[in-house]
Amino acid sequence: MAITNFSKRIQIKPNIPISKLRFWSGLVISIFLSFFLYQFFILGRDIFRSYTFTPNFNYLEFTENELLFYNLFYAFLALIIAQTFFLKIIFDTNKKLWEKRIQFSRKKIVHNQNIWIWFFLFCFIKLAVFYGVMNMNSLYWRDYTFSIYEHLNFSEEYPYLFVLFILVLFLQSWQSLGIISRHYFKYMILSFSIISIVAFAFSKINLVDFESYFKKQHAENPYIKGNIELPNIPFTEVLYSRNKTLQLYVSKKGELYFYGKKRNFSQLKEIVVALNNEGFYFENLNYFVQLNIDKNTSLKQLYKLQKVITTYSDFKIAYNAYPENPKFPKRYYQDNPEGIFEERRVASFENEIMVQLTKENDILINNSPVNCNEIAENIALHILKNKQYTLVVKLKEDAVFSDYINVLSYTRAGYLKACKIVAREKNVDDYTLYNNPESILPFNIIYNYAFETDNLLKLPLPPKRPEDD
Repeated sequence: MAITNFSKRIQIKPNIPISKLRFWSGLVISIFLSFFLYQFFILGRDIFRSYTFTPNFNYLEFTENELLFYNLFYAFLALIIAQTFFLKIIFDTNKKLWEKRIQFSRKKIVHNQNIWIWFFLFCFIKLAVFYGVMNMNSLYWRDYTFSIYEHLNFSEEYPYLFVLFILVLFLQSWQSLGIISRHYFKYMILSFSIISIVAFAFSKINLVDFESYFKKQHAENPYIKGNIELPNIPFTEVLYSRNKTLQLYVSKKGELYFYGKKRNFSQLKEIVVALNNEGFYFENLNYFVQLNIDKNTSLKQLYKLQKVITTYSDFKIAYNAYPENPKFPKRYYQDNPEGIFEERRVASFENEIMVQLTKENDILINNSPVNCNEIAENIALHILKNKQYTLVVKLKEDAVFSDYINVLSYTRAGYLKACKIVAREKNVDDYTLYNNPESILPFNIIYNYAFETDNLLKLPLPPKRPEDD
């Protein structure tokens, strides 16, 4: 009897009447709120993605599964926030006479929902600011590198973190209702079921079709337009964007593109001469012409390009390529070029190192076959025997660009191994070794071509500009 009176006195599960007007108006408001919150989230995401376009028209691209995953996350998030407002609305009433205990319970529920809303907004703003600061530098320089997303694929590597986030938010919004609801778990499971169904429905709705716009812009990518497939090579070097003076693209058909427009060799010569005459060099900075060449391009076409660039300018040449074991998607290497820097020196030599590619795609060094894993080491040893050396590369008759750059990759790797050994002997710092290995040991290389382009250099030079006098 005493226990019964005690339970009545403290009202463990009080009956709290809910106004029908507040229930239905709260439901309608919450549905609209959740829908507009969801659209706000995906609109913000896609507007941010529109700022990630690089000069090569690459962007922060999501697969269909990734889009569905993030859309569902945003939908659940919006619906849980709306549910929190719904619970706040239906329990928030004016104080009534003789309803002290019930009013206390109502105030407790509303108070908890208010705290949860403000806490969520505070965390959301902190996360947004932190996220913005991480990306501010790349957006300022208009060279978005995807560095965060290439190293961290949130949807693949941390999917359970998103699920846990949703579950914690949902359970937290129902926390204070356990003290007043007689069918607490029943209502909670029903609520989650409804939210899940509505979330899947929301994830299919997109008021602004950004994906079509993204795909249309991405189609302007020079690698896509020129049908260019870069070769994969064993050794690559990183070319900083500040070192690039000129970017040229060569398609499978041998067509030459510059800034999206097709050019001929006479026009290319004018461009190279004009840039070379600007004279904006710094002593500690090397300038390169970056060549983006399809792997099946003929060597005759490549030879023409090399002759124009080396004859009419002081620029060095860098070939863009993919690493043999890429860590990132292809778009990363298109915007952060890795490949080979070529430097030729005309000098007398005593030590001739012959690197030959046979018809069977075997590599010979001084007519001796070498295992692929030992080519670079072998070349380095030959260079160190006599530093007055020249690497002579001889390719098979039907060789294409991918064969050329593959052999160049091996020779460059061997040269840098030799530089590293010489640097240790001379106590040269790592910075010089990494940024200016030519100061340690010159990279002397020549090619034995089976053809010549005699008419190439007979093209007339462009007229002299008045400011050049």
